[in-house]
Amino acid sequence: MTTVSPVEIDVSAETAALPQETFTDVAVIGTAANAPPDAAFGEVNRYGSAAEVANDYGDGSDVHVASQAVAENGADFWYVLVLEQTEVVDENVDDGNTVANTPIHGKVGVSADARDVVYTADDPVAAPAEGEVAVNTATGEISTGDGTAATLTYSHVDWSGLVELEYHGVNRAHLADTRAGREDIGDYDEFVAWAASARVGVPLPIEDPRQYESDEEAMAVAHDVAGYVPGGHVLGITAKASGDVGAHQLGKMAVNDPWRDFHMDGEGYPFAIDGIRGSLIGNPGVNDTFVGGDADGNGPTNVVVSIEGTNTLWRSVSTAGASSDYQFFDVKMTEDFAISVIQNALISRQLNRDQIPFTEDGQSMIEDAIIGGLNQYVGGPDDPFAEADITVPAPEDVPEDDRANRQWTGIQLDYRLTGSAQTFGVQMTLSV
Repeated sequence: MTTVSPVEIDVSAETAALPQETFTDVAVIGTAANAPPDAAFGEVNRYGSAAEVANDYGDGSDVHVASQAVAENGADFWYVLVLEQTEVVDENVDDGNTVANTPIHGKVGVSADARDVVYTADDPVAAPAEGEVAVNTATGEISTGDGTAATLTYSHVDWSGLVELEYHGVNRAHLADTRAGREDIGDYDEFVAWAASARVGVPLPIEDPRQYESDEEAMAVAHDVAGYVPGGHVLGITAKASGDVGAHQLGKMAVNDPWRDFHMDGEGYPFAIDGIRGSLIGNPGVNDTFVGGDADGNGPTNVVVSIEGTNTLWRSVSTAGASSDYQFFDVKMTEDFAISVIQNALISRQLNRDQIPFTEDGQSMIEDAIIGGLNQYVGGPDDPFAEADITVPAPEDVPEDDRANRQWTGIQLDYRLTGSAQTFGVQMTLSV
């Protein structure tokens, strides 16, 4: 006998939960002076094929080139954002002063005289050789060295548009089709600062060493560029190779766990390389090498090398340097992953209840939510955490002002990465 009821109950509607994140959503960011043919500046679009990107943004555009590399590495989908470049023509700048719009986007032109532009990471900018104008694109400062002014033509970008990526849950992002030299430190200074606040991992592809007279000169540029944007979330990469090396790395990030160590990962890169002199490649802590950084350990940069016929990443250091707890890129990415898991667990807990009370029951709810979120990633051979410990202070131990503002402060996560003896700690605050 069939029973018919006039009332249907949607059980899933009685509880609320966040959709499961992949933690590997990637984005390519481009800039352009002219609006894309079938897209708008500042909008974020999702794609599953490079051909679709070409239709919207133009065949051969920077985001199309990057999308081809991302797709070649197996990514199912990625996001695209293009920001507008604004050109300033013939701005007169006095020696030692800065341009009106910072940071400068890429290279500048000098008009009204025959001086050459040289780019520097120095702050303040040192006087250049005779017949040159030195420019720091991050600060916008110029130096002519002789007290005369220079007339510059340059572009700038409103990088505040990057915030749109945060609404799409992007975890890794790349400035499309770039190979960064000293002229790009202005763009990367803005980009890396945003990425730090948004907990986004950044591949930093350094200019092809074949553009320089020697590997030593290329290494000095790598140290200057990577050293200008130190951070555990920044993976500097150089290779004697053509194409968008950073987008290839982004593609790898899209198809691997967020805690993946890319050092000698065996997957390889689908592009040909020439060799960099072995004695300059180095290792972490070995100064005056690509990987070890300059004489002070600043600007460590990973190198794509060939090992038994496979082009792979030599080491996986971040630009933070050997003195940082986040010397290795995967350490910071794993911590950001843990924070995201905890945030999602706590938000889901709150969505299922009007309010977490400032009581022992509330303390238990917070502990249970965090432990429940993290436990699936602890203890196994392929899990990122060897062990993890959560401490939620008792309600009476939370400072009175914090309780008044409904802030449960002092929540502490201590964890050890699989295969590591070092313990890390993260302190968090929950609004209740």
